[in-house]
Amino acid sequence: MEISILEEFVSLVETSSFQETAFKMNISQSSLTKHIQKLESELGVSLFDRSARMIKTNEYSKTLYPYAKNIIEISQDALAALQDVSDDRKNQFAVAYAPVLGQYGLIDLITEFSKLHPDKNMHTIETYQPLALLKTKKCDFAFLGEGEAVDYNFNKMVYKTDHLAVVLPMDHKYAKSQNVTLEELKDENFILHASVTSIPHEETRKFLELCEKKSFTPNVVAESQFTSTMVRYVHGGRGIAVLNRLHIPSDALRNCAVVDIYPTVRSYIYLLYGRKVSCPAATEFLHFMIEKISQ
Repeated sequence: MEISILEEFVSLVETSSFQETAFKMNISQSSLTKHIQKLESELGVSLFDRSARMIKTNEYSKTLYPYAKNIIEISQDALAALQDVSDDRKNQFAVAYAPVLGQYGLIDLITEFSKLHPDKNMHTIETYQPLALLKTKKCDFAFLGEGEAVDYNFNKMVYKTDHLAVVLPMDHKYAKSQNVTLEELKDENFILHASVTSIPHEETRKFLELCEKKSFTPNVVAESQFTSTMVRYVHGGRGIAVLNRLHIPSDALRNCAVVDIYPTVRSYIYLLYGRKVSCPAATEFLHFMIEKISQ
């Protein structure tokens, strides 16, 4: 059994979705299907009950799942141990982060660390799946939104705190307000943040949950994966956009107004890293981040 195929199997059990697992593992759905079929052929059993739209685990997949996870963890530990004894790894480490986190000052911090420590070999990876890289030990640190930062196998600290706000046209009646309630916005057309997976975007999920609590169904006229597109919609009069305050591009403030949603709906960006830091250079970066976060 190949470790990579076992990783795909574990993800498929956890997501029950070929589409989401293929995205997480950065492969095509057809390749994923072939890999699972290969595993089933090796084992001589069918691991999933399949229907037209979804898959379900059966007694074979439920039995294999904990062993597969254990095999993957042992493999990762073995690779980490080998890396620990390699002189080439002493000053080399990797940091992964989601593209949206560029709005949270992360790029500036990474650049500052590089300038302060030019002898430290830091590799940065912009990816939609930073947690997957951390789990497979392809990076040492991962910056994540709170919806993803739920793996208890890693150390975790809060990097940034944010809250929901609305982006409004300059001539909107609430454009000069400090905050605004959902009740005041109930007749608006909304532009929400789309997700790249089947899981709703964190901002959108929190907004919709708040709407549900207020017995309010928003009229969603547009969704986009890109904040710049959302802001352009607002400027063009398409509707109002719901985003985390720090996620709003600074150039949007020239053409639009930003008003906080009341009551405050907070969110958090986390830094995750392994129980054991891989090398002296990674330890230096961790100390640097702790100092910056505590300021």
